[in-house]
Amino acid sequence: MKRYPTYLKAIIAYMTVLIIGATLATMEVCGLSAIDSFYYVVQTLWTVGYGDVTLPGQSGRALSIVIMLFGTVGITSALGVVGGMILDRHAERHESLEKEVEDVRRRNREALYRWGEKRGLTKEIIDRALEEIKDEQR
Repeated sequence: MKRYPTYLKAIIAYMTVLIIGATLATMEVCGLSAIDSFYYVVQTLWTVGYGDVTLPGQSGRALSIVIMLFGTVGITSALGVVGGMILDRHAERHESLEKEVEDVRRRNREALYRWGEKRGLTKEIIDRALEEIKDEQR
């Protein structure tokens, strides 16, 4: 879990540089205003692509492809990191619950041994009875 904040910071930095760089590039190459360039870049990165702002000419198409490719890398990386965080939390919770269940089993077995000891039963007899119960439940 400790590595994820570093990954998220790197992805945020990557996406910030990509958005600013692509906005400046579309302004320079295609002559769009700053707001139109920013709007185009954001909608292209998130694959909305309404089509109300387009980049003209061959250089505009080439720039669009580059923005899409780099945007796909950033978005899928972010999704991968967030998915990894969710899976790690799930795994930690699962491990914690397994330890809890094992602790409860151990305490129950100890309580059963104490109960049996008061009634003259040995641990072996109790263990055999528990195994028979397990076998019947399968």
